[in-house]
Amino acid sequence: MLSSFINRQVLREVLLFAFVGLVILTLIPFGSVTPFPFAFAAIAMFGLAIVSALIFGEPRQSRWVFSSALLVLVVVTGWTFVQTIDMRSDWLTNPAWRAARELAGVQYAAISVEPADTLASMLWVALPFVTFLTGLLLCDTDQRARKVLSALGLSAGAIAVFGLLQFSMFPKILIVIEKHAYLDSLTAVFVNRNTAATFLGLGTLLMLTLIRDITRALAKYPPDEPGRNMLLVRSWIYILLLCACFTALMLSRSRAGIFATFVAALIYFPWLVIHWNGSTRHLTAAPKWRSMLKLFSAIAFVVVLLAVFAGQAILRAKERRLEDDQRFCMLPGIWRAISDHWLTGTGLGTFRTVFPAYRDPACGILGVFDRAHNFYLEGFLGLGIVFPIAALAVFGVLAVVFRRGLTQRRRLRHYVLLGVAATVLVALHAAVDFSLQIPGFAVFFAAFLSAIVAISLGRSQPETDRQYA
Repeated sequence: MLSSFINRQVLREVLLFAFVGLVILTLIPFGSVTPFPFAFAAIAMFGLAIVSALIFGEPRQSRWVFSSALLVLVVVTGWTFVQTIDMRSDWLTNPAWRAARELAGVQYAAISVEPADTLASMLWVALPFVTFLTGLLLCDTDQRARKVLSALGLSAGAIAVFGLLQFSMFPKILIVIEKHAYLDSLTAVFVNRNTAATFLGLGTLLMLTLIRDITRALAKYPPDEPGRNMLLVRSWIYILLLCACFTALMLSRSRAGIFATFVAALIYFPWLVIHWNGSTRHLTAAPKWRSMLKLFSAIAFVVVLLAVFAGQAILRAKERRLEDDQRFCMLPGIWRAISDHWLTGTGLGTFRTVFPAYRDPACGILGVFDRAHNFYLEGFLGLGIVFPIAALAVFGVLAVVFRRGLTQRRRLRHYVLLGVAATVLVALHAAVDFSLQIPGFAVFFAAFLSAIVAISLGRSQPETDRQYA
């Protein structure tokens, strides 16, 4: 039995290593927006999920979150499939099919105006959900969850360094191809600066967390301890990677991405400063004015950072006012499209087909809008009423998880708050851009959330396997 337990632990470590490697690999080829990298990532992640589920079964501590995520996935993909079914009826089907039947004799009729695109979009939705479920299966302890977060943070730092080197030496090259857009902005491995900014903002928060943890570890080592020098080297590497993530974020010049990151920093950084040593016992003895001083100092520090280093993004905001931004000019047209199809939607992945009929000529003819630049509105238009219900369910589950983590965790409470801040960052930026619709970032964030959920619902306990717990 002991050898079987050890073998399961080794196998879990191997699968966890493969999981992290696959998540990082999905990022590199332009966020896997092209068919071949996306297909490879989907096949590999689905295979990894099946193997993990067959070997380890449902996670013990996060079982209800696992079941909730699986239910949302089934409902969304099930409804997406229903949108493609030939109903031969005018009750639920899109009116465009009636016109096609009258003009061209087309007999097919479905909710979706582009059934093939809708079927293809099912996989784009399923991949991040399967990544999250796989992460829950493999992150059965705090230690493994922290390994995932450390690997994600270090990979973000490495990508930031690569982005800085590429932007400084080869500004017209994107990885290995010629760069045609965003020539004045750092995009790292992504095609657009907005996804890069969301990713780098999340990387900045992760690296800040790793620095906090290694600082605590250093404080426990005596000055003459042999391992202290190695920790010092690691701490300096982490600090450099943090600076790389932050600098790359500023050079992305993404107004919304930088703003969302600073909102997240205002949530996370002050708390981190007050509880930097990881202990809550000293807070009862320390004067309240000292904690308040730390709080306001941390807030002031974040504001000063924004004012000093976000100059290019602030300049873009001044030069290009909100009323001049086509994204906001398009919003009334998107709302009209949603109001016409709020119940059933027009089919997932059909925005580029549906929106031109609702586009306001006053917004000009420049720009091809194949995305809504608003994750929530595009989801609502594509899925109908199912989308806001599913979105509220996801945010509700995360709220319960974070609340439980903040209440029950002590030593690792900062990881829970990291999850809150990162979720705010991504949710805010999703209201004006489409980072969550880029497979590479969606997979990265799903893996991040799975580790955070595992920590939030975990306990400080010896390393055990579920079968023998």
